[in-house]
Amino acid sequence: MLSALAETGPLSQRALVDRLQLDKSSMVLIIDELERQGLAERRRNERDRRSYDVHLTAAGRDRLSTAERVTEQVMAELLAPLSAADRARLHELLGRFIEHAAGRA
Repeated sequence: MLSALAETGPLSQRALVDRLQLDKSSMVLIIDELERQGLAERRRNERDRRSYDVHLTAAGRDRLSTAERVTEQVMAELLAPLSAADRARLHELLGRFIEHAAGRA
């Protein structure tokens, strides 16, 4: 969710449900926890005072940046034994797998 908010900017809870394909009750719990940790916050939508948008906080951006750095380091360590050709082949196969799985959803 932090990545989605970083990519798009503030989103309504409904837009997050649609984008992340989660049910509404799960989304509420996740946003509640992100707010509790200070990583995101709900703000009333200025155009539609009945709805709220979810905003990434500075702490949320910092946490996302840390997570991305750690992910890159772990991936580099995991892929280190593979040659460049093997990495390219793995990337191709995983891409095909994801396309197939997405087509079934």
